[in-house]
Amino acid sequence: MPLRTYIQTTRRAGSAAVSGVGRLATLAGGGAMVAGLFTDAGTLPAILTTVAAGLGGAFLSPRFQLAHPMKKPIVYTIYLTPHTVLVSNLFTELAWDATEGRLVQGGVAVLWTAGVWWLRPGKLAKRVAKWPEPVVEPDDTEADQDGAGAGAEVAIAIPDDPAGRWWALNAAKKDGVAEGTRVIAVRAIEDGRRVAVALTAIEKGEPVPDIKIKRLSALMNVPGELLEMQEIPGRGAGFAMLLIGPRPEAGPARDEDVWAEIGRSALPGVTLTEINEYDMSKELNP
Repeated sequence: MPLRTYIQTTRRAGSAAVSGVGRLATLAGGGAMVAGLFTDAGTLPAILTTVAAGLGGAFLSPRFQLAHPMKKPIVYTIYLTPHTVLVSNLFTELAWDATEGRLVQGGVAVLWTAGVWWLRPGKLAKRVAKWPEPVVEPDDTEADQDGAGAGAEVAIAIPDDPAGRWWALNAAKKDGVAEGTRVIAVRAIEDGRRVAVALTAIEKGEPVPDIKIKRLSALMNVPGELLEMQEIPGRGAGFAMLLIGPRPEAGPARDEDVWAEIGRSALPGVTLTEINEYDMSKELNP
């Protein structure tokens, strides 16, 4: 078998082993609470074992330690909540041995066991620790203190509109077909037959990069003849226009355009001011 298959098999086996240990720990915790309803002999050892297991699992886990600082409080809360509830109920069993107390403690034991078995807080905490790091945008004060942002990494916010979000995540990503650009406007033109997408460079003072139509066609799954890049009149190289849709067909020229062209070539200095139509059929056919 290829090396990749061995790695995947090993990972699945490790995940199954960890899952099995978590299930056994859940049953052990529930069993300790049930046993504490009838005898206090094993309650104190169960408390010490739970505290040690909780603190050791939380602060010795490499995944938890490598999690983003903003996520660590959430991760620790998810992971340690079942241990905290278990220890609290065991202490309650030591202090409250009345009949009604045993009923409450038994109910907590059942709910705790079922809830931990179903929710898997340890596994959930590991998933949260593995999620992508949160995006944090520096405020204006921090940006000014950085001295024009030299050497500082600025997070790029993902737009809320669907078109801008798709462009940011697919076309403008690192090594994407339009890296370093963002969508500033989307408009339907030519009676809805084409769509104009206005683009700009994210970094001020930089031109919009040369966007390859062939790569963009493959990314958007749109035929290349329906895509066209143009400059925006009156704007610098930091802006560009992407046109999506069939190009307009060339139609017959208007009379004004025809006479304007004639004036420029054959009658320089003459300006067309009015057009009158006259039927010569009577003069030509007496």
